[in-house]
This record gives sequence, structure tokens and C-alpha cells, in this order.
Amino acid sequence: MSNRNLLRQGETMIAVESAPAIVNFDDILGATKVVYDTYSNEAPWDSCDGFEHTCTPARRFNFDPSDMRGYCDGGREQIVIQLPKGEDWGTYAHFREHGASRQVAAEMVALNRRRTLDQLVKWYSDGWQWYGVKCDFEILGEEFNDSIWGIDDDDYAEHEIRSEIADNIAAELEEAGFTVTGRPARIYPTRQSKQARIYYNLQLQNWKN
Repeated sequence: MSNRNLLRQGETMIAVESAPAIVNFDDILGATKVVYDTYSNEAPWDSCDGFEHTCTPARRFNFDPSDMRGYCDGGREQIVIQLPKGEDWGTYAHFREHGASRQVAAEMVALNRRRTLDQLVKWYSDGWQWYGVKCDFEILGEEFNDSIWGIDDDDYAEHEIRSEIADNIAAELEEAGFTVTGRPARIYPTRQSKQARIYYNLQLQNWKN
């Protein structure tokens, strides 16, 4: 909240605006929104690692493939989506390094392949949506802005990227001389690789033997 005062200096009126020097991080977070990204139009599997696949028209099979997990009515024709044989995107090694047994690591590979295939079927059947996260924070007539676009996961955008954008704004405010209270420690999960994303999604599971 700012205050505006008028002062007269000779024949000139001077407007002086003041605001508290302390900004609560929750106020910045409240100004940080998840929105639809209407400019990104490429397929998510073209920009996200770990979704390599092939599509085969269902009519090419010499049997009815409708019971196959990768079967999909893509709109124009029925297709069967298949993942590369033996590909685990580093999942097995990742879980072994984190203490999982061979059996459990193999089960995580199978689980991830099923989830990946189901996600591809969903995209082909229902389409997809890209998201952006942006913050426009104004104080004393100054605007502090930051944004990230081309996010394929709304839950990830809401619970991870939104905090990251708010933290960037908090850093800019502090550089400008404000004090930001309630700012959390800057520790974020990363999605630099497929296995990091898998581990993040499954970390609450009790998979250790």
C-alpha cells in the first residue's frame, strides 16, 4: 500500500509517493499466475525428453490391436503407439543408485514405460495444453516482471515454477533496496533428465527393500 503526498515548491507542485520498504513474499506469490500458453503449438513429445515413440496404423496389424496398451483413436485413424524396445531413459540405474533392489528398479522401469505410453495415448486422443507462469508486480510505479513459457505440466507449473518466478521477483526487489520477508530457501527439484522427473513423481512411494 502506498501513500501520495503533494508538496508545493514555489510555483511547482511536487507529488511524493511512499510505500513500506518491507514486502511479504506471499504478496509476490499471489501476483504470480499460471496461465495458458497460446503461442506454443509444437507437440510435447518433440520438446520433452523421454517420449520417443513410433505410431503404426492399426490396419497394418494382422489382428485386432484394440486391446493393446498403446492403442489410440487419433481422430483420423486408429493407431498403435510403441516405445523403443529396451529403452528406460536411465530409470533403472537411477533407482539402483538410490538404494532400490534390482527387482524394484525393474518394476520402476515398467511403471514408467506404462505411464509414458498412457501419457502419449492421452495426448494423441485428447490433445495437449501448454502453460506459462508470469508475475507482474508493481510498487511505487515500478514494475517487476518475470515469466516462463512452454510448460507441459500444470501441476509442475503451479507447485514448482510459480515459486521460482516469485523468488526471482523477490531477488529483484531486494536488489532495488526492499526487504522481502517470508522468502523460502531457494531449493527446487529439477527436470534436467527423464529420471529426475520420474524420481520426483514417485518419491513418496515406499520402494526400498
